[in-house]
Amino acid sequence: MTIIGRQTMIASPDNSKGLDAILTDYCGTFGSNCIRKKESELSASDYAKDILMVGILNDFKNWTQLKTPIIPTANGFIINNKIFKDKYDGFVYVDTNRIIISGNSLKAVKDAQLALTGGHDILLVQNGKITYFGNRKDSARFNWFNLQNLKQTNYYQKKSELFSAIYVSKTFKDTVNYSKLYMELKSYVQQFLTIYKLKLPVKKISWFLHSNMKEYGTMSGMFGLTCPGNNSAGFSIRGEIHTNGFNTGLVKHEYSHFLFDNTIPQDNNPAFFVEGCVEYITNLNDKDLFKKRVGIAKKFKDTLNYADLIINNRDFYGQYSEANYSVCGVFVKYIIDKFGIETFKKYCLTENKKNKTKDIFKKDFDTLVNGYKAWLDTQ
Repeated sequence: MTIIGRQTMIASPDNSKGLDAILTDYCGTFGSNCIRKKESELSASDYAKDILMVGILNDFKNWTQLKTPIIPTANGFIINNKIFKDKYDGFVYVDTNRIIISGNSLKAVKDAQLALTGGHDILLVQNGKITYFGNRKDSARFNWFNLQNLKQTNYYQKKSELFSAIYVSKTFKDTVNYSKLYMELKSYVQQFLTIYKLKLPVKKISWFLHSNMKEYGTMSGMFGLTCPGNNSAGFSIRGEIHTNGFNTGLVKHEYSHFLFDNTIPQDNNPAFFVEGCVEYITNLNDKDLFKKRVGIAKKFKDTLNYADLIINNRDFYGQYSEANYSVCGVFVKYIIDKFGIETFKKYCLTENKKNKTKDIFKKDFDTLVNGYKAWLDTQ
């Protein structure tokens, strides 16, 4: 992963389709260090340079030039003498000067790309789930673990009406009042669904309860990218909720993402609204917290870059994430109070928010933001 920060070629097979958004996003990350090329444009000397390759495996024509321990087959690939031929099998391979994101279909490639954290030399996804991950053993093999097997052997499984199952780490020592949790969560779920006019998803989500941040990071498949230092942390990803420790508010928050994202996918929904839709309900249930957050929103009223947060979907997490979490639910309240729940959901689903703002709200984006600022002054 040291190629980040160095001049890097971002390449894809000549006939690749459906990868433009991924390639553009990566090129934006590399900035002026990005060099875009198709596979046929790569010279022999290019393969010795820093390369990020993205594409369906069978679309590559010069795979041997990449010199990997991954062997393509007619309908899949072989790693560690294991055959992966399902259409949803994908992988990420990380070497000193290259990252290769590939698989047996476009979906497999996208699943692998979403799973990339840079923590290991090899990472496998199968049907949207991370399975094998590990590091090079020698020139041809990897030492790896199966994440799904680890979940089965290192966690106790409990039945639940709201979850497909609850998996509790065998190292978790605290007690959880599951009956009380169920009653609180069931009431909250009904409130959330009623407010947003959503239906309870047919397919349930799993909940993994971890005892420390290392378990939380590894078992969620986020590895080293999880938030260090938090005694309580949660994440909803790949049909699973992961929490470090137990906290009712945390479980409600992550379950909310499951409920909302089931109908309003995150594809076009910026983090400002992904989190804002949850914090809006949190504010409804805690008037003192809402009052405090209004104060924070007023403090940052004229300094936040609303276009970046909403239209460009960037800079929500990071240095100012604590303030953004406070503001996002207040902004969502403004939209819902002024334009209604259905309009808010429609805006979350809209792909080109810059051009569609006027169609949805009958005013351009700048006017929408100015309206929020005026409304905020009245709170």
